[in-house]
Amino acid sequence: MPISNRAHHLPPYIFAQIHEDIARMEQDGKTIIDLGISDPDVPPRPDILDTLCTWVRHSDSHRYPSYRGLAPLRQAVAEWYLRRFGVYLDPESEVLITVGSKEALVHFALATVNPGQAILVPDPGYPSYQIPSALFGFESILMPLIAANHFLPDFERISSTEWSRIQLGFFNYPNNPTGAMAPEEFWHQAIELAHRHQWTIVSDLAYVDIVYTGQAHSILEYAGAREVAVETVTFSKSYSMQGFRLAAMVGCAEILEAFYRVESQINAGVYLPIQHAGIAALRENVTPDTLATYQKRRDFVVSSLQHRGFTVETPPATLYVWLPVPKPDTDQTFVSRLLHQYGIAVAPGVAFGPLSDRFIRIALTKPLSVLKEAFARWPAMTSTAMTPENPPSRHP
Repeated sequence: MPISNRAHHLPPYIFAQIHEDIARMEQDGKTIIDLGISDPDVPPRPDILDTLCTWVRHSDSHRYPSYRGLAPLRQAVAEWYLRRFGVYLDPESEVLITVGSKEALVHFALATVNPGQAILVPDPGYPSYQIPSALFGFESILMPLIAANHFLPDFERISSTEWSRIQLGFFNYPNNPTGAMAPEEFWHQAIELAHRHQWTIVSDLAYVDIVYTGQAHSILEYAGAREVAVETVTFSKSYSMQGFRLAAMVGCAEILEAFYRVESQINAGVYLPIQHAGIAALRENVTPDTLATYQKRRDFVVSSLQHRGFTVETPPATLYVWLPVPKPDTDQTFVSRLLHQYGIAVAPGVAFGPLSDRFIRIALTKPLSVLKEAFARWPAMTSTAMTPENPPSRHP
């Protein structure tokens, strides 16, 4: 049967591949501890589940939802932004409900980028930022995020020729996978560059509530952002609703309208009971107990790695530890040894960008008892891990 060149050349989605590798090994009778995929184990609040169940039984729950999302949910998102950031949003024109954030991030490029134009993609970064280029034939211009620059982009590396092709740029702070936070100066610089070079910013605010030190900010808090930026907020990490597939995209009304024209051609909206569960979720903040649970896991993992001779920083936010692997290993050889010799699955750095093949990502979405079992298996290093060299000065 014929298949497209696009499908033939598209690499497997890394987390789907990890899941399949684990399944094969478990079928062979091996016990694998999966610290690769970020799948929060803390359950949703009872009131969220109660709301979902109540609306599943509603007489109209099976009907098609609004393509823009339920008006009460869009209102709840707007109220959350006002309460959380002091940002006013018009729920009619500046809020859209989406089927999770992954799908929205990929489809958003169709509304803002033409063939032959480019997308600014952080490396490392959430893999979905790279997918529009692979699927739709856009160019990706990589932004290396290195420890020496606090995992922030160095915009001076981008040439004037590259700026002329860039139509869209993805940013994610608090950052997956590094755990880094962004200062106000960064957002001011990004907004100014977007105005100067006429491109759109997508701020992926997935980890807004998973912050241990400092405070996360919305790009929409800063002057000039509303004209050039949109922001995604997902219910997956904050409220453990990852399987529900629910998110919102907010910001520039003109850009959102273009995105709506694309997205309404592709899907038919989010199941109504899930949207009502989202309204319930936004009524309360993430509980201190949930954050404390993740922080205890983070501290245990960092301490355990340091005791085994690894050089690793304590991340101020998110659900991950971003670990440089010791030379002469690459991420792939290190990941393979952990999996096949010790039964521990982690994510290779190259999953987050081609320049990140000297790192692995460890997820904190397993109970502390499971993390302790993993590190009981994890051997000590024979020598202290070295921090990887900076990536080359030019884009590959």
